[in-house]
Amino acid sequence: MARFELVVVGGGMVGMTLIAALQPAIEQGLGVTLIDPAPQPEQRLPASPSFDGRATALSAQALQVFSALKMAHFEQALSNIQAIEVSDRGQAGLLQLHAREMGFQRFGAVIANADLGALLWQKIHSLPVHWRFNSHAAKLTPQPNGQSVTLSDGTHLHADLVILCDGGRSKLHESLGFSLQENSFQAVARVASLTTAKAHQGKAFERFTELGPIALLPFGQASTLVWTVPQNRIDTLPNSPATAIPWLEKSFGQRLGRITGLSDWSEYPLIERQMATACSHGFLALGNAAATLHPVAGQGFNLALRGLARSANLINSQYHQDRHLPTFSQLNDVATTIARDQTKTAGVSRELIRLFQSSAPLLRWGRGLGLNSLDRHPSLAQGVALTGMGLLEDVPVLAPAYAT
Repeated sequence: MARFELVVVGGGMVGMTLIAALQPAIEQGLGVTLIDPAPQPEQRLPASPSFDGRATALSAQALQVFSALKMAHFEQALSNIQAIEVSDRGQAGLLQLHAREMGFQRFGAVIANADLGALLWQKIHSLPVHWRFNSHAAKLTPQPNGQSVTLSDGTHLHADLVILCDGGRSKLHESLGFSLQENSFQAVARVASLTTAKAHQGKAFERFTELGPIALLPFGQASTLVWTVPQNRIDTLPNSPATAIPWLEKSFGQRLGRITGLSDWSEYPLIERQMATACSHGFLALGNAAATLHPVAGQGFNLALRGLARSANLINSQYHQDRHLPTFSQLNDVATTIARDQTKTAGVSRELIRLFQSSAPLLRWGRGLGLNSLDRHPSLAQGVALTGMGLLEDVPVLAPAYAT
């Protein structure tokens, strides 16, 4: 049975970012293997489904995380978010936020998942990690000093610590007796690329409608559209780009002029999941494996990065001190902090949905009043901006002594 100090299950966005964040400990001798069912990455692009045609919004805090990882050409791959507009269809309320007016360089940025995957692989492919692509972890079995990992081909590995970050695609947590609490929003997110007559100039939009939120994010010369559609209305709504353009112009408005192009979209079911317990002896779950959120607040991957950063900082620090992984008590403390963050962030997402999908006249009036109040009071608007940027959360990425 091969033995490793640390086994990372999942080679997607969280798994590869975790490997990059653990570079200081890996270069000091931490024995790491990564298990992922995707094929061995080609010279440039990993084949994980995480690195598909979608784009991801990164908060200002997430950008600090990646800045600490010092990935070459990272900034060139970004589309910066310089302004944000929040509106409620049918109401006069409007919130306009401009980064430079508030003293920020940007609120965040958008990056293509494929570009992020390529940059991460360029960063980590030469590290002394045991890469086990084309491998599927089928079962975890607790051991007195860690976990036994059984692969689908019958191979057994021993790990002092398994970090599960496979996006929630596996059932490995069930082999440890852990459960996932699920809440379906009975809706899907349609994700597509959209072009408009006017340039977006780095402006992002969140438009709340009676059917759900519609978001536009600056992405190169185009915008990324995230359109929430209730499952019970899918058959009654436009089912092709040609028929969707007039509907979107009516629902979203012509804030960037006429819609000149809309790509075919992909649909993703909207389900909130939270693992009841994300840590045990020799086991820690991160990212969507531990919590999956509604995209209304755009915080899913940013939440994952905060948990990843907390965990990586602890592992790097502890391994630097005595060449050992953190104790269960230390990991559990971090997991508790991550769980609190997850619960709070999920609660904000649910409250936004409840608040903006209600048709109650008084609540709709209150929404408009609230948006206008935020727009007219810079101190309140700055609080909203800081929350969205993730800058109210104190998350160390790497201790300065270990940054490379």
